[in-house]
Amino acid sequence: MPASPHPDPFTGWLRDHAAPLTHLDPEAPLDDLEPLRDLIGDARVVAIGEHSHFIDEFIRLRRRLLRFLVERCGFTVLAFEYGFSEGFPLDAWAQGQGTDDDLEGHLGETVPVGVDDPLRWIRRHNAAATRPVRFAGIDIPAAGGSLLPALTPVADYLRDIDPEILPAIEQAMRIAASFAGTSAASAAPAWARLPAADQDALTAALTRLLIRFRAVEPLYVSRGDRRDYDLALRRLEGACQADYGFRAMAGLFAGNGLTADTSARDVYMAESVLWHLERSGPGSRIVLAAHNAHIQKAPIRPARTQVPGPDRIRLQSTFLHTPGLDAFDGILHTPAATVARDLEEGKTP
Repeated sequence: MPASPHPDPFTGWLRDHAAPLTHLDPEAPLDDLEPLRDLIGDARVVAIGEHSHFIDEFIRLRRRLLRFLVERCGFTVLAFEYGFSEGFPLDAWAQGQGTDDDLEGHLGETVPVGVDDPLRWIRRHNAAATRPVRFAGIDIPAAGGSLLPALTPVADYLRDIDPEILPAIEQAMRIAASFAGTSAASAAPAWARLPAADQDALTAALTRLLIRFRAVEPLYVSRGDRRDYDLALRRLEGACQADYGFRAMAGLFAGNGLTADTSARDVYMAESVLWHLERSGPGSRIVLAAHNAHIQKAPIRPARTQVPGPDRIRLQSTFLHTPGLDAFDGILHTPAATVARDLEEGKTP
């Protein structure tokens, strides 16, 4: 075909900068990924997102990227789009706790978003590693499917630290149990069918708990310790963000929602990354595996750390006010898309 008088600048940029991958085999040599080293530099957080969940090529490429970043660049934490609260038992398993077969029980009824393979690789890697790789969840509980994975351990914490406030969290758990599901797709409609009095009682109980946590922080820390307090507070914040998300989704579908209201979940994820980064020790570097929409909508803000964050909002491959060519430092592309095996086998709840 004759050359276009106005060639696409993106095509020209790709021609000049492309570094082809030789394969997607997660266990194969990693030399073809070496061009990424200059892009990564000394970054403490590198996001390896995906455009769509359940795509086999994305899952395999993510495994290769995780290996490269750990084995050749010294990254130490995999932060995954998985419940913040639920991530801690998975991290313990990845460090060698229990048996190999226990992972299926830990994952339970969760939606299979590709966390199984990287966890198994981390466990094998850690068996011989001098510095183990940690696993960290960053999402609201059950991806918005249930508040109980966060509220249950908070209730356990309060039984020892502040039994006076137990009636409030027990009330919240009773209401939360009435609409719990495996994801927001099932829980949000069930929440919307609750009587308004129950919806309001849930929000009121969670808000009371959150304000009390913050108001009596010195008392809670003196009765326990700083780590347990920080962990319980972050879990409670996740439940509150999820509850807010139910209202935001209901408003969106009713046509009377507030601008950008559904970004609460994305901001929680970004702040969870900072939470883990601040507590992972000197020299820690995080591989962030989350859907592009969450990463691009929620800049990681340097509120309490010196970690710089994006200064603009990326939405599905572009900044809102810049062309696609300027939106990325690097692009990883797989030319095919195949449904992941666990989806084909009907394992998705």
